[in-house]
Amino acid sequence: MEITRDKIAEAAIVILNRDGIGGLSMRVLARELNIKASSLYWHIKSKRDLYDIVAEKISSGMKIACSMKDARGYLVQTAALYREKLLKVRDSVEIFTQSAPVTPERLEIIKNCIVCLLHLGVGEKDCVIASNMFNNYVLAFVADEMRWASFANTENPFSSILGVNLEIMSGDEQFLRGLDVLFEGFKILK
Repeated sequence: MEITRDKIAEAAIVILNRDGIGGLSMRVLARELNIKASSLYWHIKSKRDLYDIVAEKISSGMKIACSMKDARGYLVQTAALYREKLLKVRDSVEIFTQSAPVTPERLEIIKNCIVCLLHLGVGEKDCVIASNMFNNYVLAFVADEMRWASFANTENPFSSILGVNLEIMSGDEQFLRGLDVLFEGFKILK
């Protein structure tokens, strides 16, 4: 089997889903690929490089047609797809926070998001801030979802606070509502 960065990323995702980020080491990855650890370093330089290729693999296939007729719709679709992909890989949020968004797929997504934010009226000086807020919202939401999933049989403490019954929306409804709040906040960045 020819070892490629893509195959390395796929094997790393298998390990992440099975063992989590704590179980992902160069030695374990080499074993998963049936190669020697020293051979692995021929393809990737460091753990950070590994995280970059895994984040790129997770980001692949997120090409949505960027339409200026519906810039907000594009951003909502992108956020939903990003969330969906992150939820499929255990500890994906940690991978993304430990890697730099410098790979082709990730840079294309960032570029399209910035173009859409500009089209929505976010000022040029604030586009990077808005883009980071957009990304961080999705990452934080997914981190919370994954954390709550680990407490599957625990009653949600937010169902009743101070004797007030709070209406709990589904995860999808909460996610979209949070995006609405974020877009309202972007309006002050004009």
